[in-house]
Amino acid sequence: MKEKAKILIFDDDADSLASIATALRRDGFEVHPFADPKEGLSHLASDGGDVVLTDLKMPGITGLEVVRRVVQEYPAVPVVVVTAFGTVEGAVEAIRDLEGIFGRLGLTAIRAGASDFLLKPVGIPQLRAAVFKAAKERSKNVELEKKDREIRRLREEKTRKQGLGRITGDSRKIKEMIRKIHTVAQTRMNVLILGESGTGKELVARAIHDESPRWDKSFLPMNCAAIPENLLESELFGHEKGAFTGAVAARQGMMEIADGGTLFLDEVGEMSLALQVKLLRAIEQKEVIRVGGSEVIRVDVRIIAATNQDLRAKVASRTFREDLFYRLNVFGITVPPLRERREDIPKLAAHLLGEIARENGVAPRKLSPGARVALLAYRWPGNVRELRNAMETASLVARGESIEWGDLPPEILENILPPSPSGPIPLPSSRTLEETEREAIVAALLKTDGNKTQAAKMLGIGLRTLHRKVKEYGIS
Repeated sequence: MKEKAKILIFDDDADSLASIATALRRDGFEVHPFADPKEGLSHLASDGGDVVLTDLKMPGITGLEVVRRVVQEYPAVPVVVVTAFGTVEGAVEAIRDLEGIFGRLGLTAIRAGASDFLLKPVGIPQLRAAVFKAAKERSKNVELEKKDREIRRLREEKTRKQGLGRITGDSRKIKEMIRKIHTVAQTRMNVLILGESGTGKELVARAIHDESPRWDKSFLPMNCAAIPENLLESELFGHEKGAFTGAVAARQGMMEIADGGTLFLDEVGEMSLALQVKLLRAIEQKEVIRVGGSEVIRVDVRIIAATNQDLRAKVASRTFREDLFYRLNVFGITVPPLRERREDIPKLAAHLLGEIARENGVAPRKLSPGARVALLAYRWPGNVRELRNAMETASLVARGESIEWGDLPPEILENILPPSPSGPIPLPSSRTLEETEREAIVAALLKTDGNKTQAAKMLGIGLRTLHRKVKEYGIS
């Protein structure tokens, strides 16, 4: 408790107000007496307070209204109620006519709002004990508030670094995906994430975990395709000593370690049918048995699975269990491929360049217009993973502050999309027509090493038009 707690006293009885204030000041409290509770509530709103001590029966604003206002608007501030009635029950009976104004506030509501009751005339020892108790309660509330703020700050920091903070894009599909993440994160549902390789499925899984009530517990990723089949069961459920050759000690499995948190099963479609049966049982029963063991171990784990395969087709071909599919696919999220959200590419590339620069302790490079056009025109079969690799390569070979067309990996420059009726490159709609035209012309000239005839053919325009545009835009 801080040295000088601030006590606000509301009482229309001048003698009672003065005597209570004097007694509390002797104990070292900072005391602010108010004969008019309106003034007291205004002071609380503007300057704050640690404890409110209020008479119950006052003209204008009653003590009941004071309790209601403080509890609703300042829940961390304890309220001590003083009443001249012989009993608390008698006080409630006397204010029953106010229930129509304040709603159905009976004895239960008052007891829930006030931290203590004192009967007039108030004994000094009783007064001191009640106020000291309330001030101590307030001190605990302040500490809890600090902890809550720190938890929220850490959660926001973790989310920014690992989860939603790393999902970059303003496209409609990305916004819809983020909406689904927010929707399912607060539930206990298992989630199945679908998407091509390199789209960022693990990033989505981390975002769900970071936004969930389990955010401060373990998030364990496990790639089912990267672990040999004969070891996958042991990795998932653990094993006892001597369970197999090389099992020199007992070991926990990933489901055990992730207890209370989230287990991310990447490439779950690669799991054998035999292991699928055991995973299904673990999910349904919320328990595991280690390889070579008999003890049943209870676990509380949220399962987020991901795959780049068509699990429904695998179910139809009987290579993936239908019952497990429905256990995993309680809520589904599809991560769109990069080619379906091209408008995000410039922003995503800039974000990745910033990450790469921070990792290497250098200033981030920027994209030149020509490089931007090339990125927009490429098909990106490897999706975001391939884009990051391209940005790392370009950052390494670029000589200036900007990444130019020629700094990009050759596979990008050799496989740009062909011209379409609406233009050679699907640029973001937010750019002006002039910017789009200029960047497309620059890209075509770079691609053809300055050969205007070839560039005009690539752009689908006449050579004379190209000469005019080059002059108009001041392209060297």
